[in-house]
Amino acid sequence: MKALTFKYDIPRYLLTGMLDRRWPRVLFSPIAPVQLREVPEPRLLGDEWVKIRPRISGLCGSDMGIILCHESLTMQPFASYPFVLGHEVCGEIAEKGAAVEGFEPGDRVTVMPMLACIARGIEPPCKACASGRPQICENWTEGRLKPGTIVGATAGVPGYISEMGMAHVSQLYKVPDGVSDEAACMSDPLSNGLHMAIQNPIEPGETLLVFGCGVMGLCTIAALRALHPKARLLAVEGSAHHAQVAREMGVEVVLSPPLKKEFYRRLADLTGARLFTPLLAKPILSCGGVDRVFDTVGTTETIEAGLRVLRGGGWFNLLGIGEPGKIDWTPVWFRELTIRGVFGYQTEEYEGAREHDFELALRLHAEGRLDVASLVTHKFALDDWKQGLDVALNKGKHKAIKVTFHP
Repeated sequence: MKALTFKYDIPRYLLTGMLDRRWPRVLFSPIAPVQLREVPEPRLLGDEWVKIRPRISGLCGSDMGIILCHESLTMQPFASYPFVLGHEVCGEIAEKGAAVEGFEPGDRVTVMPMLACIARGIEPPCKACASGRPQICENWTEGRLKPGTIVGATAGVPGYISEMGMAHVSQLYKVPDGVSDEAACMSDPLSNGLHMAIQNPIEPGETLLVFGCGVMGLCTIAALRALHPKARLLAVEGSAHHAQVAREMGVEVVLSPPLKKEFYRRLADLTGARLFTPLLAKPILSCGGVDRVFDTVGTTETIEAGLRVLRGGGWFNLLGIGEPGKIDWTPVWFRELTIRGVFGYQTEEYEGAREHDFELALRLHAEGRLDVASLVTHKFALDDWKQGLDVALNKGKHKAIKVTFHP
């Protein structure tokens, strides 16, 4: 079968990572670790597993980090190679194991891609998994599977930018009638946003600031708007097209990136805060500011700016996976800020019930309380993967948000 695969080779990895900023075409050359290859169709890994034929699969920002050879090497021990890319999917069950109940071939499903204790056959599960938080599983390298945190970043469990993928029954969620393939495929990024929106104790009237209006930022905006409609939403984005989409989704004001003092001055005006300009340091707000920051970019500039515009006691949520350098952490202790890392999704307490963020994402779509299907702007056949990657690399030129593939 055809599959977009990543083969880890240190010389090729380092060379591609050095060249792609100056010569992007290196990503389409034989040097690059990522290629569309013919690989054997997978066999079921056990009685609790299913094979999934993708109808549509998304190209995630983390996938792009892998393709560009820019992802954090801190994660290298928690992956195994080679692997088939892709963890965002809406597909049909093509085959199921003998112990799979509640699902049949032909069912339309999406997949929660975490490969935690249950999928790894580990009993009893670790404390995190037992509490419904598989995103912080303690056994990413243990059990019957090779190391890997998610489908699409591990050997042996092929991802969905392919003609056939795999999932454990515990990862499956049926897509309700009336919910489009595109909406279901967006369950992963939307669930990240829902996780943040629920875990932050947001009060009506609070001012929330989202850095970045790419896929993850727009899904965060959708989640915040759906779950906290009385909160005030601001955003930061450099692309005119993405900024307009954010405004259409309910953002009051979209600011330009924090490259000049004007960014801080504008936020001071919007929040009633006072602006202070230290000698030889960036501006900082006091006597006010935004209540919570949701950083979906994760660069030095966004982290520092986010910390400097928060009110005392504010919350900084870090979802982005950029390449931050030296950061002045003074605002953290000076303003008693709370910093939260965000990785994935979990079982939540929401509206008096416990449900996984994936369940909530699908339910909110089915109830018409949100719809992020329109964020899927481009679709490509697997054979056209180079064209799809080119669009993902030049989103502004193509007015692209989410790039997807289909067999």
